[in-house]
Amino acid sequence: MGWLEVTKPLDREEINRYILFSHAVSANGQRVEEPMEIIITVTDQNDNRPVFTQDAFRGSVLEGAAPGTSVMQVLAMDADDAVTSTNGIVAYSILRQAPARPQPHMFAIDRSTGVISVAAQGLEAEAVPEYTLEIRAADMQGDGLEATTTAVIKVQAKDMSESLNGSVTTHVLNTVTGLPAAGLALRLAQLQGPQWTELTERVTDNDGRCLPLLAPGQAKASTYKLRFETAAYWQGLGHTSFYPYVEVVFTIVDPAQKLHVPLLISPYSYTTYRGS
Repeated sequence: MGWLEVTKPLDREEINRYILFSHAVSANGQRVEEPMEIIITVTDQNDNRPVFTQDAFRGSVLEGAAPGTSVMQVLAMDADDAVTSTNGIVAYSILRQAPARPQPHMFAIDRSTGVISVAAQGLEAEAVPEYTLEIRAADMQGDGLEATTTAVIKVQAKDMSESLNGSVTTHVLNTVTGLPAAGLALRLAQLQGPQWTELTERVTDNDGRCLPLLAPGQAKASTYKLRFETAAYWQGLGHTSFYPYVEVVFTIVDPAQKLHVPLLISPYSYTTYRGS
């Protein structure tokens, strides 16, 4: 009988499996059997807290939006195992809302995906132009280690939005179901010198659309990048995704022209084109 012992502490997040080759020898050192493969799997301990992907999240919603309207998405990552244990499975909740008007629960958050949506009627830009939510993410499906962040939601007046008639818009379709992709977070950035500067963050509504990424007259002749957070979207539907995100880089030559950038997605492919 032979015993294997560790020589130093193991970290599953660094190496989650070891493969050893062992064989028995006689007292005089002669091999008595062929080498045998030994596989050692390092089981997980819940030793990592969730980490939000941003220090703070920003979004916007049109005043008067109906309950159920998607507003934005927060996302936290956990390095622990989320396949064979719940150590890395993150659950989200709203701890508090400021201001608490016209009631303290104007928004709700999807426990699994982190998508924030309108929960009650009464959003008015003149009365409350901006809300700040304190968001909690806890692993072990909400019962483990936790982290907090803030989500700032601007309430946009109707006369400022001009419905969906912005200079840059998008529409996302889930080609697996043939239905619009709701609750998909996306960001628009502009190339300024060697750096990308983020301009807008949105979440698609039940029709796969969102408020304009650039309002009328806001576009400039420049290069832009649309980043769609597809991994979190598919994870919320119970799928894995080959692409952790999709980035569409495009150039606006004539700022006076309206530009529509549709996206068709599946877990293993995507298609985009210039629409009208």
